[in-house]
Amino acid sequence: MLFRKKGAPRPQAQVSITRQAADGIITFAKTWHPNEAILILQGKKKDNVITIEGLVIPPFSSNGPFFSGFSDFFLPFDSSYVGMAHSHPGASNRPSLEDLNHFFGLVSVIISFPYEDETIGAFDRNGGSMPVTITN
Repeated sequence: MLFRKKGAPRPQAQVSITRQAADGIITFAKTWHPNEAILILQGKKKDNVITIEGLVIPPFSSNGPFFSGFSDFFLPFDSSYVGMAHSHPGASNRPSLEDLNHFFGLVSVIISFPYEDETIGAFDRNGGSMPVTITN
């Protein structure tokens, strides 16, 4: 279908993360623990699937026990950026208001302690949960 009927629900986007990218997010989060860690996600969007294939460490990023961030001023332009990932040292991978106010790209991936596949969550810019699959 090329066009949606007015008022028809928008299909929910899904997130697919390659095994290599998921392992990179997990390792980076464990390395920075107990501080938050932040990464830029590289990939593509086709139809309703956002595929994450690579990671970029943002230049001049800042990290602490309750925050992580970067200035997009120093980030080289790259059309493959699809979002960002960061860690939460606590047990919740839900986005905070601060996370939503600094949303970057199409998806925000948040991994919470103990930093395993099961603690990876993906969210849209409104904080809505998106289904995540990890592919080989």
